[in-house]
Amino acid sequence: MNDRKHDRQWFARQVKALEPAMYRLAMGLVGNDYDAADAAQEAICKAYARLETLRRPEQFRPWLLRILTNECYEILRQRQRYAETEAIPEGEAPPPEPSPVWQAVCDLNEQMRAVVILYYYEGFQSREIAAILHLSDATVKARLSRARKRLREMLEGSL
Repeated sequence: MNDRKHDRQWFARQVKALEPAMYRLAMGLVGNDYDAADAAQEAICKAYARLETLRRPEQFRPWLLRILTNECYEILRQRQRYAETEAIPEGEAPPPEPSPVWQAVCDLNEQMRAVVILYYYEGFQSREIAAILHLSDATVKARLSRARKRLREMLEGSL
């Protein structure tokens, strides 16, 4: 990627293709549309600013999702610090009911939720998830195992 115009076009195509994955991951981690959109937007801006640091273009997907994950965790840290509460604005329709499986995934703690979304919804291998979340492969596998067990317990009788 030699010239900036080409970089911008390539970057825009890559981001467009990753929008659903970014939304799923951000929603799974932060739990609401506003923060998910903020995290995604900030991740896209940071990724574009650092595009020249991406050595292998084929690694764009995990690279961008790692940036997004870090942004989501920053939002969660800020939320914890300020203990802000959000109310649904008047006149806004509530979101549609999620599937029981998605609701169960969202009810997992953030550590298990992140690995489940990246593994089952985004199709990453455990070693790729380890790189995205800055964990060891063994930690990712352990969290997946605990998450599967917890999901089984949560979903027994509800499906």
